[in-house]
Amino acid sequence: MAFEAPAARPLRSAYEREVQQQGAAQLLASPSLLAAWAGQQGISVARAELQLLQELASQERQQKQQREAEEREQREQQEQAAAAAARQPSPPSTATEPGEEEEEEEWQPREIVWWGGLATYKYKALAAAHGGDTGSAAYQQALSELHQHMAAKLLLAVQANGGIYIKAGQLMVSLNAAPAQYRSILQSLQDKVPPRPFADVECTLQQELGAPAQQLFAEFEAEATAAASLAQVHRAVLNDGTPVAVKVQYPGLQAAVAADLATMLTLADASHRLFPASSWRWLFEELRRQLRYELDFTNEARNAARLAQCMAGRRDVAVPATFPALCTPRVLTMEWVEGCKVTDVECLEQQGLEPRAVGTLLLDAFAQMTYQDGFTHGDPHPGNIMVRPQPQADPPTLLLRLLGPQRPRPQLVLLDHGVYISLPDDLRRNYCQLWGAFVLGDMQTARLAATGLAGEQAGRILPELLRPRDWHKVPREERRRVRQESGINSFADVAKLLEGAPRPLLDTLRLGAVVRHSATLLGATLGDRLRINAKWAVRGMYTQHGGAGSGGSAAAAAAGADALPDSQLQLQFVGSLQSRLARWRLSAQVGLLRFAFWLGSLVHSATTYLVPMAE
Repeated sequence: MAFEAPAARPLRSAYEREVQQQGAAQLLASPSLLAAWAGQQGISVARAELQLLQELASQERQQKQQREAEEREQREQQEQAAAAAARQPSPPSTATEPGEEEEEEEWQPREIVWWGGLATYKYKALAAAHGGDTGSAAYQQALSELHQHMAAKLLLAVQANGGIYIKAGQLMVSLNAAPAQYRSILQSLQDKVPPRPFADVECTLQQELGAPAQQLFAEFEAEATAAASLAQVHRAVLNDGTPVAVKVQYPGLQAAVAADLATMLTLADASHRLFPASSWRWLFEELRRQLRYELDFTNEARNAARLAQCMAGRRDVAVPATFPALCTPRVLTMEWVEGCKVTDVECLEQQGLEPRAVGTLLLDAFAQMTYQDGFTHGDPHPGNIMVRPQPQADPPTLLLRLLGPQRPRPQLVLLDHGVYISLPDDLRRNYCQLWGAFVLGDMQTARLAATGLAGEQAGRILPELLRPRDWHKVPREERRRVRQESGINSFADVAKLLEGAPRPLLDTLRLGAVVRHSATLLGATLGDRLRINAKWAVRGMYTQHGGAGSGGSAAAAAAGADALPDSQLQLQFVGSLQSRLARWRLSAQVGLLRFAFWLGSLVHSATTYLVPMAE
């Protein structure tokens, strides 16, 4: 069905002049003005929003056509200038003079606004066609098909706009904040973003580093090896022969952030008024918060250095080194590393790596960040985590050598350090005690720890939400009892109860869900998760950083704040964990879990090698 604007009577009022003088976006952003305008028109607010959205789309199409014409003319002029410069023996430098401001490329919302209007019409029309019976099988089937159709259109619109629209799509996928059809189709945004022309890269390098690429590097590949939402990566070689990855931010991003976020928030508010059960504003507010950090690459370099200190004692986790002389707010130069995307099972197996071992390593690395360091990677989607065989792995033990050839051990390579979550020390230790209570099976202590984490209201439901169990195997009666006792009947109930929880805690829960999803795809089990979280929770209980409430300094995080006897630490425990005997029992149970896993791994290695030989 084609998208058509609703019929509207001619406007002869102040509201018509408002549309003409200030534009439809201002009306959409003002509920009172919008309601008055709709009343003047004699139409509903929903229809008024739809009409204004189409007006925005029409304006965007006209602007797009004008921009494309200007861009074609500009490209032709650049090509002519480049051809002329190529004939000159010494091409003039285009370096930005001191005091000269960079001319930023203007980014405008294009197909996004049109998609918003079309989606509004389609979903409203679908509900009307089924008489509002949204529970019927026919409606659910039609809704699934519409999700698939509109998700494909959204992917094209996001790719056409690029920049932070792609970042928003990635965030939507990583937070599970959309129907499954949308997440499946938008998944390609995680690592299949179209790169920008090399001319943009050359311009940014010149402006940021003061020289062209051929002077800064011995080699610089014009074709991008990877492209993301905010930047793209090129392989290069330093003058001393060191291979590096050069991450270059897209031009115009910083100038466009405010306008693009305003457009997203306007569409989110319009969607909420049309569909009260849905709310997208929180997603774009989260995007706004992340962009404050991610658009400054010097912040990313500092975060990478701190994480490298935290992981200094591990061979199974690597953080590419940065080169400060070639790093600026919009350019980041780091060590070149090759490997497989963490969830690419086929690539892992080609490297001889066992997917489940990669999954458990992923859980282990992020458990250390969360429970011990209080400094957690804030964007752990699969495109930001690579895997390779350990370059310098310890040789296998004599017992393992007797069992035959062993698979290489995996090493995680963590990329994109723009956003990190710092857990205040008291919050981090309460989180550790919550998991310790789970291991002991002490729900009363778990509730006390959860209350210390999130307050009385959220603390009541956190133990039920986080308690490690397979919900598919929980009897229906048990699930009904949990819902009744916690007062949770929908996702909206969960969101309402967690409103008062600290933001670092909510971020930690979100990141845990993302990592858990990737690990599960690799074959990691619920038992793996319990064992790993329990191990690091016990260590974290006895870890105290120097700057309470800040997540600890980089030096403290690097040292891991060695576990000390209780007498030398001012530690506070809750519930049964106040007893030394209970804490000793917890440590013993964690030790048994780890021993059982080691024994199971040994048996697995033996059967993998010996059974085929016997056959």
